Amino acid sequence: MKRSVQGFCIILGSIIATVVVLAAALAWGPHDCKPAFPMVIGCAIGSYESLIAGMVAALSAGWLAWSGVQIQIAAEERRAAADRVEVDQVLQEDLDTFAEALGAIWKILERLDREADPQDREADPQAKRSKLEGVIYGIEKITEDAWLSSSRKMVTALGWRRRRDYEQLFRGLERLGEFRDIDNFDVYEALSAVRSVSIYFELLREDTAQYFQGRFRRAGKAYTLGYAIERQAGLD
Repeated sequence: MKRSVQGFCIILGSIIATVVVLAAALAWGPHDCKPAFPMVIGCAIGSYESLIAGMVAALSAGWLAWSGVQIQIAAEERRAAADRVEVDQVLQEDLDTFAEALGAIWKILERLDREADPQDREADPQAKRSKLEGVIYGIEKITEDAWLSSSRKMVTALGWRRRRDYEQLFRGLERLGEFRDIDNFDVYEALSAVRSVSIYFELLREDTAQYFQGRFRRAGKAYTLGYAIERQAGLD
C-alpha cells in the first residue's frame, strides 16, 4: 500500500512539474499562443517540442529507475522473510534434539547429586566416572563452538525479541559447556547450569518441557530486579 501511494505521488508530482514548466515557458517565452484553453496547451507543446520531449524522457527514466528499485526492495523483503522462516525452522529442530539430550544429562546429574550423600553406601567410583563421561559427552555435543557460532550468525535474520531470547540460550549453553573436566567436575554447579538453560529451551520452544518432566527445578519466588538488588545487599 505504501508503494502504491508513493507511485501515485510521483505521477502526480510529475504532472504538476510538467504543467509548471509549460506555464513558465509560456510566461517568459514567445507570446504567439492565444491564451484560450485548451488550445494554449497544444500551442505550447508545439512551440516547445524539444523541452517536452526532454521532460518526458527524464520522467520516463525516473519512473523506470524508481520501479526497478521498488522491485529490488520487494524481492529483498521476500528473501529476508524466507530466511527468517528457514532460520527459525532449522534452530527449532536443533532445540528439540538438544532439549532431549539436556533432559538425559539432567536425569544423570540428579542421580550423581544423590550419590554424593556420604550416607549413600551404594556409591561406586567407577560407576560415577562412567556417568560423568556420559554427561560430559552430552555437554560437548550440545555446546559445540561451531554450532554456537553459526547459530549466532543465523539469528541475525530474526527479529530483535527472538534474537535476544536465543542469545540467552547461547549464553546458558556456554556456561554449561564449561563443565568438561571429569577430574574437577562439580555436579551441583553443573546441575544448576542445566536447570537454568532448560528455561530458555522452553521459552523458545514450549513443547521441549516434555523432556524435563519430573525434574526438580527449585522454582523460587519471582523477584523483581529491585527486590533482588535489596536482597543481594542484605536489606530486610
